Amino acid sequence: MRNPSSALNRGFIQLWPRRVIRTLLGVGLLLLAALLILYFRQHSMVYHPRPYDESYAYAFPANGVEISYTVATAKYCAYYIPATAPFPKRLWIAFCGNGSLALDWTTILREYWAHDDAFLLIDYPGYGKNGGYATIASTRASTDAALKALCERLRLSEEQLTLCTIGHSLGAAVALDFATHHHVQNVVLISPFTTLREEAATMLGGWIARLLIESYDNRANLAEVARLNPDARIAIFHGTRDQVIPLRMGRELAREFPFVEFFAIEDADHVSVLNHAHDKIIDWMSR
Repeated sequence: MRNPSSALNRGFIQLWPRRVIRTLLGVGLLLLAALLILYFRQHSMVYHPRPYDESYAYAFPANGVEISYTVATAKYCAYYIPATAPFPKRLWIAFCGNGSLALDWTTILREYWAHDDAFLLIDYPGYGKNGGYATIASTRASTDAALKALCERLRLSEEQLTLCTIGHSLGAAVALDFATHHHVQNVVLISPFTTLREEAATMLGGWIARLLIESYDNRANLAEVARLNPDARIAIFHGTRDQVIPLRMGRELAREFPFVEFFAIEDADHVSVLNHAHDKIIDWMSR
């Protein structure tokens, strides 16, 4: 006589692997979908473009000049704040953080006392009045085109200008990238990461950070600047309470490259460092 319970057991054993396989397959597909979303949406994790609104109506100083230019088919606009003299002693190229706009620099520059310096404020592609789509390559091309347009307006060659650059957060990486392609005298890095991939790992985890299509590498770029222009002055300002880009990253860069001057700004976070370190930054820039 057949044992009905043994037949049921055999049926359960046959069904159990199928259920496990279906479950594992479902979990795998969900993970794959999540990874694909992260991979294709990573641009929106790095860049947060937005237009200017009415709050910026009076941000641009009266003596400022909009520099309009075109890259490929996209129209762009940078902002030039001239020196008091006809030709600037130094031209600072300024890059903001990924959630800010170029004209946010004007708050800091109102108290900049080295009036023989000029500033070119850069928005990333897709930010402010700019067309385009922000990537490392498109940002580099846009900046180069803005500088070229300004040189044509001033009737000066790039070689006749003393170039300097300043950047905050992502902008620090863009500034350093700029310094690897131009002869730059001074570089100010505010709240820099070591690499974008390592910064993403602190926020999202290492396995997700590996999915980044492109990554700014401040270590490699510092080494390249030192090779191209050993006389360049470089300073890092980093808040001790920065929870976005940890202080250790700024320290690590300065430790690895002893020619970099490092300033730890007490009680400053990722954003307030711009106010807390304001006088120190301007003093360093104006030397």
